[in-house]
Amino acid sequence: MSPKLPILFIFSLLILATTAQAQQESEAMLFEDIDSNHDGAITREEAKVRKDLARDFDEADTNGNGSVSVDEYTTYHNKGQLVPEEVEIPEPGAAPIR
Repeated sequence: MSPKLPILFIFSLLILATTAQAQQESEAMLFEDIDSNHDGAITREEAKVRKDLARDFDEADTNGNGSVSVDEYTTYHNKGQLVPEEVEIPEPGAAPIR
């Protein structure tokens, strides 16, 4: 067994662990995780746990009431992504949608 093999294995594990940690940090948090008092709205103070939301709080608070609702958070979270407005489900036996 080559002495380089265990070193490569350990190095690979280190890279995987670092990548997993970075991915967890960049993933958006669930609304319920941010809304710490579970009142159905995220305040500016609660938003501080997610740096981008704290920075863009006024943008996320589209109605300007000082808190971010579930709908506002969903819109903010999905910004820049292609999210269909409405999904059309054909009736059974209907021609396929093209």
